[in-house]
Amino acid sequence: MEKNPVQDKKHSRTQMRKFFMPFYLLATLVYLGFSLHYFTTGLGGTTLLAVTVVPIAYVMWVLNSFVIGQVPYPRLGLKLNIVIAALYIAMCIFSIIYMRLEFDELIYDRAGFFNTPDKIVAVMMLGLVLEYTRREHDILFYLILFLMLYSVYGWVFPGIFNHPGVSWMRVITSSSVEISLGLFGTYAQIGVGVIAAFFMFLGVAQGFGVQESIVKTFTGIFAKRITLIPQTAVVTSMAIATCSGSGAANAAITGQYTIPLMKRAGFPALHAGAVEASASLGGLLMPPVMAIAGFLMADFMGVTYFEVIARGFGPALIFFGIISISVYLFTARFVRGKGSSKDLGTESIIERFSKMDVLNTAIFFAFIGVLIFLMGVLWYDASTAALYIAVGLIITGSILRMYHHTGTISDKVKEWLRCLLRSVEGFASVTAPLVLLLAMLGVMINLFVVSGWMIKLMGLLATVGDYNVIALIAVGFLIGVFLGLGIPPSACYLLSAVIVIPPMTRFGINPWVAHFFLFFIAVISEYSPPTSLVAAVASRISGASFMKTMMVTLQISLPFFFLTFAIFNWDILLLKPGLLQLAALGVLTIGCCTAAAGIHGRLFERKIYDLSSRFLIILLALFILFYPKGMLSGLALIPAVVMIFLVILRTEKASVPAIA
Repeated sequence: MEKNPVQDKKHSRTQMRKFFMPFYLLATLVYLGFSLHYFTTGLGGTTLLAVTVVPIAYVMWVLNSFVIGQVPYPRLGLKLNIVIAALYIAMCIFSIIYMRLEFDELIYDRAGFFNTPDKIVAVMMLGLVLEYTRREHDILFYLILFLMLYSVYGWVFPGIFNHPGVSWMRVITSSSVEISLGLFGTYAQIGVGVIAAFFMFLGVAQGFGVQESIVKTFTGIFAKRITLIPQTAVVTSMAIATCSGSGAANAAITGQYTIPLMKRAGFPALHAGAVEASASLGGLLMPPVMAIAGFLMADFMGVTYFEVIARGFGPALIFFGIISISVYLFTARFVRGKGSSKDLGTESIIERFSKMDVLNTAIFFAFIGVLIFLMGVLWYDASTAALYIAVGLIITGSILRMYHHTGTISDKVKEWLRCLLRSVEGFASVTAPLVLLLAMLGVMINLFVVSGWMIKLMGLLATVGDYNVIALIAVGFLIGVFLGLGIPPSACYLLSAVIVIPPMTRFGINPWVAHFFLFFIAVISEYSPPTSLVAAVASRISGASFMKTMMVTLQISLPFFFLTFAIFNWDILLLKPGLLQLAALGVLTIGCCTAAAGIHGRLFERKIYDLSSRFLIILLALFILFYPKGMLSGLALIPAVVMIFLVILRTEKASVPAIA
């Protein structure tokens, strides 16, 4: 009997997963052990924690590649891959032991005068992080290589970029064992000391099925009427955004439900995927995670994390308001009449949600409320508050699982252990890549500093600011968009903030406005060509073209660009939480929704009349958003609201049902 190569491949992957999974879980538990020790005692600080768990994160990443069936070097065969992986893991273990034993000497006694073993560890860890970067973020890898060459051979470069150059050993040690910057520096310490605590909470939510319950509940509620089917993507993405912090993860979690639902209701695959992708971008904006940019922002500004998320909810709510009306108008042509969705046969896709799903959803948002209360009222630091709600969710989820699970005590315990196992896997799957990404960004920022390039770029931007502040904003926007062409949103925000923020604040732009401006650009970069993980995930689920999905996603999300620049005029949205912030929230929501109505609406059958009227509506939106704050801006809200409702009614009437 002939062997089936496909089945053999699946079998080998299954066997490989079974073999490596215990080691992967062990590494994750060791990581959790060190993290929990720090969170509960604070001993050693984040510096000692970083030199310990960054190598462990690398071990987790290496082992995970075998667990998911993707060996690091496919051409070399399984045995040689295992040997290489064992070597990487041994190097990480040696680094952990050495760095912990020599920790005080490295920081105090030998700072700047490292011995041979120090340099060996520096070369090993920097090499490992560069290998991770080469495999996972190739554009950043080439950028780091360029910065290394620039740091050493600066005398080759002309003009203001010329500098004497530094030694290779200075580049290597400053990026690693000097610890203040580099792969164990500030950004890695934020990741292991603060962000990881939030990911513990998110891992528990994933492991105990809370994320799935949220999607089922909101999909079941909103998908009962055909006109609201596109809104299931918006609402479920908004809910999942509070526990994902990632546009791609958001699209993967919610898209598996919403995209097939929209396709069954008559939406073309392209538009179904683009609607989900545009809604999932809110996963980058919505607190408490905010694509980890909020944590970096708090560190930049020297404020508590609560102060960041208190300002982050406003823009996130505006974004989902924009997307909601954009999606409604954009998809009106595909709705075949109002009424129940039962006639379309969508019941097989809409999973029935149970009381347990509703309870899970309510409990999750209750814990989000507790998190805000702990940070905003009791003034707990972010990591402690996140740890408390993670423990609380474990206890609550465990009690509910044990109580509601039908079966023997043995069955209940097995189900509970499966939930814990999924929680650990969920935590590991997001934490290891994040920690390594932040370590890599630390290396990059260090190279900017060592080479002196950062100071020179700031000087250039300051010269632009002397000429015109608007030109400085435009250059900042272009820098953010350029960086976002090939790197993740968190990296885009970090790099652009380091370069652009100082010149902006020097010329009178409020730091809150400057930081959120660059954060919005980083979010925009997620759906800009040539790379977009959100569009990639959505197109994979829908079966549509990746490039077309990305472009339609950009089209739907176009009104968000208005908000990106409007915060310079309506800065009270970000300056201080309170009644004035709520007023700005209302004005900006109406203004941006008016822009969405003008862009995506349809008023007349004749194109000339339709385009002219929509152009006037966009002008009204621009007046509200960019005219100096005053009575006229307030009065303009009245016709704006009327126009929004008029456009909705006219679009429904003028739209012709499309043929699938």
